[in-house]
Amino acid sequence: MANQNRDTQNILLPNISHERINLHHLFIFYAVAHTGSFSKAAAMLNLTQPAVSIQINELENSLGTVLLHRKQRKLQITDIGQVVLKYAKQIFTLSDELISTLDEIKGLKSGNLILGGSTTPGEYVLPVLVGEFRNMHPGITTEITVGNTVDIIEQISEYKIDLAMVGDWTNDSNADLEFVTYVTDEIILVASPQVASLLGPKTTLTNVNSEGLIIREQGSATRSIAEECFAKLGIEPKINMTVGSNQAVKQATMAGGGIGVISKLGVSAEVKAGLINVLNIEDWSCHRPLFLVSHKNRPLSPAQKSFVDFLETRRHM
Repeated sequence: MANQNRDTQNILLPNISHERINLHHLFIFYAVAHTGSFSKAAAMLNLTQPAVSIQINELENSLGTVLLHRKQRKLQITDIGQVVLKYAKQIFTLSDELISTLDEIKGLKSGNLILGGSTTPGEYVLPVLVGEFRNMHPGITTEITVGNTVDIIEQISEYKIDLAMVGDWTNDSNADLEFVTYVTDEIILVASPQVASLLGPKTTLTNVNSEGLIIREQGSATRSIAEECFAKLGIEPKINMTVGSNQAVKQATMAGGGIGVISKLGVSAEVKAGLINVLNIEDWSCHRPLFLVSHKNRPLSPAQKSFVDFLETRRHM
């Protein structure tokens, strides 16, 4: 087992020497070289001059070379000392950049969000929320992956995305994930104006079903919830067409291919434009929550936490 652990370490850290430079000693050398004086460096670092001298000696001993020639009133950096000083400047410049970057991330001046959404929240909820959030924090870059609910839950389980919003979940979902209800969505039945006119201003679900449904693919939360609503009313859905996106549902519906089964969030523009009619159907009431999904035991980055806090303020949008 010990050999296996050593092999793993070698794989993970292939180019790191076992001989480490004491960075505290290196910084003291950097300060001495920068100020040109043991006493000035000691004052800057709030150390005694003998302590500075001792730690420079320890650095030289660890490197097996002389870095400074001590003359009576002047220090001279050796050729090797100049090489060490060059790398010390690079190391501590990078250190300053690291601190600055972390401060920017903590202050939300930079950062990255990888979000996932099942089709309905991914197309109609998250883009609006992310747009508003980035107006507040323009330095945070955001990527939204859209897929059906099953795909998104799999991706967040595999740490491919940070946070997600989906329309359904089951007890079979990953036990390491937390599902919190965010908003309530309504699944409605829609038709082209021509088909809606034939059905009349108030129709029955049986009449609507006889026209045939245009519905999302297996794995879609919209489909699974709609099928549950049909089952509760004792009706077997008559499916004319199965499609892979909300946009396809709308296009096929507008073409008169059947009755579209879709989230109310997804058709507001088409309804307003008179391209699609929402059907008024007695006994049809189909609602489902949209869930915010995160890892239970994964700490949130500053950008992720800020986005979650922002979502809370927009919960009743």
